[in-house]
Amino acid sequence: MRYTLPILSVAIVLLLLGACKATKKAYVRGDYEKAVFNSIDKLSKAPNNKKARQTLAQAYPDMVDFYQDRINSQKTSGDPLRWEEVVDYYAILDRAYGEIQRIPAARSTISRPVNVQTDLNDAKFKAAEVRYALGIKGIEAGKNGDREAAKQAYSHFQQAMKFKPGYRDAEQKMLEAQDLATLYIQIQPIPMHSRSLALSNEFFENQLTEYIRSAPLSPFVRFFSAREAEMRKREPDQVIVMIFDDFVVGQAYVKETVLQRVRDSVVVGEVEIAKDSMAKVYGTVKAEMHQFQKEISSGGLLDFRIIDARTDAILSQRKFPGTFIWYDRWGFYNGDERALAADDKDFIRKKRESPNPPPQDLFIEFTKPIFNQVTGFVSEYYRNY
Repeated sequence: MRYTLPILSVAIVLLLLGACKATKKAYVRGDYEKAVFNSIDKLSKAPNNKKARQTLAQAYPDMVDFYQDRINSQKTSGDPLRWEEVVDYYAILDRAYGEIQRIPAARSTISRPVNVQTDLNDAKFKAAEVRYALGIKGIEAGKNGDREAAKQAYSHFQQAMKFKPGYRDAEQKMLEAQDLATLYIQIQPIPMHSRSLALSNEFFENQLTEYIRSAPLSPFVRFFSAREAEMRKREPDQVIVMIFDDFVVGQAYVKETVLQRVRDSVVVGEVEIAKDSMAKVYGTVKAEMHQFQKEISSGGLLDFRIIDARTDAILSQRKFPGTFIWYDRWGFYNGDERALAADDKDFIRKKRESPNPPPQDLFIEFTKPIFNQVTGFVSEYYRNY
């Protein structure tokens, strides 16, 4: 145990030396930012680290000069978004100022760090101002039918609020741009055509509408039902029309299988072979097994169309199939139960068939795979609209 402390001490020294060398190399390469922040980090852990102090003393002024040159150059460039890079550069200098002020060893090394807080706030204001102006132009274009310009305007106002939360009426303008860029899609009720069954697709339709409206799609897509359309002043841009081309509910098929079961070497009795001595008698047992298996199949095909509300053109069309099979089985036997196979006992647990599920339940079941296909397609189709 007496060797543990020296070994650990050597290891720590080696790690610190390696880190110091890496920081120094960063400075030599001109990576002033990395050199400065690495030095500050080392001084926070080892305030007497001379190499870290030396590197910080050399790298910090160079970093300030480097970014000030970039800031001055960017301010005079023709890039309309130039203030955003200026914000980034000032943010680096502001972070360095805060870290130096926070670490005593760094503060004693750099006695007068550059405080750019006022410049940073001014640059953020100008960046927000530019984004706001671009957003206003985008709204004007959006009012003339340019949906892409309205989408860009939405993004500009978002960025403006990131730079200056609460900037003017940017939030209100962002919502205005979103409305101009939004595609409004009406979901038509699904008609039902069944001569023999009183079925309702209300559950399927409600679930589908609820999913589509809450799915994380594009912020520029909105779905609404036909009922809601009556309350809206704006006409839809697209209409989703769904019709069951055909469906079958409750098509039953019953199969009876009669099997002869025979098993040898089964104890069928006992015989006395001597006084107070009995012997088992082995023989063959037989049974006739009646197995019944019922399948009730239901299925349908949904025609799904996306239609341009203004031209009635079909923008996309898909056919989504769905099936569901309900199983039941029962059985009985005549003869000796000992002759039955293991599988037979699954049948004889039920002596008679179960009542058929209601047609409405079967309809809901076969529409579940259709629901998954429709929601998957809609999510993919409108994700980046």
